Amino acid sequence: MIAMSFRTPLAVLVFPTLCLLAGPAAAEPPGLPAGASVIYAPTPNDATVALDISGAQVELGRLDVFEPGLPGTSHAYRFETRQPASARWNLQLKGDLPVTLNPGGVHLLTGYARCVDSTTGDGMLRVKIERNAEPWTDCLARGLTFGPEWTRFDFPFRIGGEQPFPAGQTQLTFHLGEARQTIEIAGVRLYAFADGVSVDDLPRTEMTYPGREPDAAWRAEAQARIERHRKADLRVAVLDANGQPVPNATVRVAQQRHAFPFGSAFNLRHFTSGDPSVARYERAFLDRFNAIVFENELKWYGPGLRNPSAVEAGLALAKANELYTRAHVLVWPGRTRVPAEVRGMIDALRADPADDALRSRLSEAVADRVRSIAGLLAGRFEDWDVVNEPFTNHDLLDVLNPPGTPTGSGVMMDWFHLAHEADPVARLYLNDYGVLTASSLEDRHLRAFYETARRLLEGGAPLHGLGMQGHFGSSLTPPERLWETLDHFARLGLPIKATEFDVNVDDPLVIADYTRDFYTALFAHPAVDGILSWGFWAGAHWRPDAAYLDDGFNPRPSDHALRRLIFEDWWTNASAPTDLAGVATIRGFHGQHQVTVDAAGLGSITRTIDLPAEGASIEIAYPASD
Repeated sequence: MIAMSFRTPLAVLVFPTLCLLAGPAAAEPPGLPAGASVIYAPTPNDATVALDISGAQVELGRLDVFEPGLPGTSHAYRFETRQPASARWNLQLKGDLPVTLNPGGVHLLTGYARCVDSTTGDGMLRVKIERNAEPWTDCLARGLTFGPEWTRFDFPFRIGGEQPFPAGQTQLTFHLGEARQTIEIAGVRLYAFADGVSVDDLPRTEMTYPGREPDAAWRAEAQARIERHRKADLRVAVLDANGQPVPNATVRVAQQRHAFPFGSAFNLRHFTSGDPSVARYERAFLDRFNAIVFENELKWYGPGLRNPSAVEAGLALAKANELYTRAHVLVWPGRTRVPAEVRGMIDALRADPADDALRSRLSEAVADRVRSIAGLLAGRFEDWDVVNEPFTNHDLLDVLNPPGTPTGSGVMMDWFHLAHEADPVARLYLNDYGVLTASSLEDRHLRAFYETARRLLEGGAPLHGLGMQGHFGSSLTPPERLWETLDHFARLGLPIKATEFDVNVDDPLVIADYTRDFYTALFAHPAVDGILSWGFWAGAHWRPDAAYLDDGFNPRPSDHALRRLIFEDWWTNASAPTDLAGVATIRGFHGQHQVTVDAAGLGSITRTIDLPAEGASIEIAYPASD
């Protein structure tokens, strides 16, 4: 059967039942190898859509079926999303596959899509072939952006691993709930191929995103913003031993390090493992980054720190190399993100909400976690993520807050105050995903993050910054849309960090280009004060294909793109002669620089200076000769 449905039990949905009939006579994609067979081609019946959320009947979407006028294609789905769902998969076109997809099998999903109307002018969908139960393992995950004309999509893929995707336990889904839009989908077909056919033999829709073009208009604007917001004037006055100006001296400025934090998650378990690769891991990190966040060791596993010696080793590395330090995380308020004892109290309170004594014990357990860890490490981190992902991980908030407490109020406010009392120096952050990856400002996750931060600020919480994760998959937010999101949140008056950036798609060149464009868009925005990736080496990365370096520490295209930006495009290496007043002015990127002056007959002098956002002036005087 094929039906419109929710994945989560948070809402009740009545969607149309659509019968799986014989496949329509859709036009074959050009250039298919011999032996291609259609194994799935859904055909719908007419039906209506009704949606029930929290007891209120709300029509979020409508599904119609019509003849699209495409050669060889008998029907199309028109789906109108009138309001974004709480998650993109909470409105989806879904069908269970009638055949098993076996390891090593090569397949092609093909069809057409077009946008009738949207808030941005483009349509967007995400397509997956996945198991239809936890953990939702997928064998295909792609995003597609399209305009008002019918756009053909061809997504070839190979079944990896050793486990099949069984018939009836595997589903094709089109995620439709991400944005307000009316889109149409037609001619959907899933092909299987005989042995000997490679995915490279099949047609492929290039994964891309608006703004990727080399001559895209946003690039000139980004360069102008970077020049304005990330550079400053360095005025160098050169004097001789008598205090007189030295004209025609050569002033060279060579950057040594950035003031802007470019960082990554660092795996302390690997760092302290004694593995032969540790030295290369450390060197690779230091060759690229000036900011560090420990990937796991500060999370709440139990009393105190899980591995104090590993944390000390990481802090020693940071201190020795003058790294910007972020701490992650004090409270991750989902029941699966806390120790077993705390999880048990959450479950008990859900069963008996009237147990105020238990609620007090749970509240004190969380408060003790915040006070003890922030106090233990006070003054050793510049940033703390106080709360992580409250939109989807809210079990602690549910049982500790009085009924009806708005997001951002209640116990979350208390946690920020406790953290600030324990460590008054650290800047305190609210961190979440689903913000930079959102397709529009209407996205419910994005709106909830904004409201949470706004309420915290209005309530007087010591909230000092916003952390936006940036885990990108099948849909890549266009650079100009990133600016819209950043502009929106900049109204809160808080600095913004991209805290957990990575790109996990099946095209290394797309990863490289999006890495370049994501960094460029964020570096160009004045509200952003740091970008940190969530790992860099495939040997210690939660998504190995997204790492900048492969298992052998060989650079991937994304690493070349990243290093070119940080150490070439955004790296001061300039020279200028002094004028008749003995002054040379050079514009450079904020950070530490080495200034070298060469004057005929007087020799060479080198100084190290910091160039802040407001600019700097230095005077270099030659000593008297012996």
